[in-house]
Amino acid sequence: MNQPSLKKAIAVIVMILVPLTFTLTYQSDNITAVRAEKNQASEQQELNDEQIDQLTSAFMDKITQDIDSNYKVLNYNTKEELLKSFDEVAAREVSEPIVDFYFTEEADGLYILPTETPAWFNPDNSYKVETDSDKYVTITQSNTDELYGNYTIEIKFLYDGGWKIAAVKYL
Repeated sequence: MNQPSLKKAIAVIVMILVPLTFTLTYQSDNITAVRAEKNQASEQQELNDEQIDQLTSAFMDKITQDIDSNYKVLNYNTKEELLKSFDEVAAREVSEPIVDFYFTEEADGLYILPTETPAWFNPDNSYKVETDSDKYVTITQSNTDELYGNYTIEIKFLYDGGWKIAAVKYL
């Protein structure tokens, strides 16, 4: 083989191997990154006892707003403002009926209905956890209360970048 032909052959091989090497390296890096993202998402999606307690407590805290002596809500002026605060912990399908029942919007602000809070999750009592999918977890808890007697509450949580209460049902 003469010298120019050998140089051409080497040039062709280099032109084929270099892009192929970069392509394989890039694909390998992407596969590793995708696997890391999936593992991180799986870790974030596990709903633990602390999160359940935090979300259910935060939900009840939204219902039991700071009020003045006339039951006027101090931190929110409209139902929409209050609903937006609920969005941090619950889906609108859960918070809207609560806000509509417990709060009235008047010309001078938002007022709470002076009544008992709903039967709710008790963090001191045991509960059953059922994973419905990688996005849904349902907890079921039976409680006894002086006001409500025996009741069972089922709370469904949704993971959508963070956990939220997606549904509440009394059994």
